[in-house]
Amino acid sequence: MSGFKIIKKKKYAHVILEKTHYEMESNLEKLQSAIKIYEETFPVIEKLLKLDQTADNNILAIAYLDTNSSVWEFALLRDELKEVPVELLITISSSYKATHDAQIASELIGPSSFNKFLKAFSVTTDKQSLLKDLKLDVQNAHMKARFASFLLEHTVSETAYYLKTGEMNPERTQVEFSISLD
Repeated sequence: MSGFKIIKKKKYAHVILEKTHYEMESNLEKLQSAIKIYEETFPVIEKLLKLDQTADNNILAIAYLDTNSSVWEFALLRDELKEVPVELLITISSSYKATHDAQIASELIGPSSFNKFLKAFSVTTDKQSLLKDLKLDVQNAHMKARFASFLLEHTVSETAYYLKTGEMNPERTQVEFSISLD
């Protein structure tokens, strides 16, 4: 293969990686917004569980994630990122997987599910059971969104470094994530 073709492939891989980087940044913003909504929802659910009359049902908001992976999927289908280091591809892939898992968890409490919850809540006498199930679903979505956000922050940083230097960050560190299950 001529040197010109290799340079052209590297340049094209760089463009695709830039678009992937932008897509990941957009997903990170959406995840961080969803995390905030989940965290605002927890106290409302707790008040409702305690039958606190100050809890306003209208404040109960649920985040629905609408993340995107089209650039990444296109690049994989077309095998466009051959020139990118495997370590970075694995990091990106893991982040997209975590983001996808967070989106699936948000769909369990998304608009149609939440509407069903509100209808059931208005007619049932066992509101506690419904609220406990909702709380678990929100906790699950929150945990998955936090994990995906954590991975994406790291991946966005690694990708930015690679785009800037053309090399992997020599100071890459092992990432650790912990979550408290209270």
